[in-house]
Amino acid sequence: MITTTLLDRAELSFGPNGERRDDGYFYKDELALYLEYGLTDRFTLVSRAAWQTVERRNGPDFDSAQGFAATEFGLRRVLYLDGGQVLSLQAMAILPGAGENISDQPLGDGGNAWEARGLWGGNLTRNLFADVQLAYRWRDGLYADEARLDLTLGWQPADAWQVLVQGFSVWSLDAVQPHVRPFEQHKVQLSIGREIGEMEYHLGAVLTPAGRNTIEEHALFLSVWRRF
Repeated sequence: MITTTLLDRAELSFGPNGERRDDGYFYKDELALYLEYGLTDRFTLVSRAAWQTVERRNGPDFDSAQGFAATEFGLRRVLYLDGGQVLSLQAMAILPGAGENISDQPLGDGGNAWEARGLWGGNLTRNLFADVQLAYRWRDGLYADEARLDLTLGWQPADAWQVLVQGFSVWSLDAVQPHVRPFEQHKVQLSIGREIGEMEYHLGAVLTPAGRNTIEEHALFLSVWRRF
């Protein structure tokens, strides 16, 4: 179980050609809960829910919301497990909420979605590991389907310490439709974790080095991990 408090801000956005431009502001305060529960040695329940307070100003347009963002839940199955590596397949359902549901759309917009995800994780050395996840997300109605790539490199420099360097990328895939622009966003996340008793605390930052038709987010977060 991972509980995360996040403060997210943006004052610039990326235009249709990836250029940075002044674009009002974006504020988001979020409390998120991520949960994995092993049903058997091969099947794991996965879910994520987040409560948000969000404000977005773009020129004369102002948008705000308070409530749940898109809520995710699904099932993961291990396909291959051998010593220091594991390969899995995951199916997810995503239900829209009052907050953020989809990039480059008004708050609260976005229909139901479904996702198929392949996951690989492995030990590179005794204290270094990697994780690669590739997903396809189908969306209802006018909203564009998405491809997603999540990358993690983890390092344990000492007992009870962990450093994570992560990348999160998303691309819209459908042909352009009225009122729906193609978009992409690439985030980099760095965090340092420390085990204290049965808990693990991670302090981190998120940057958005590149994108298209999306905001340039900067965020700070604190996560509390609990294994049970």
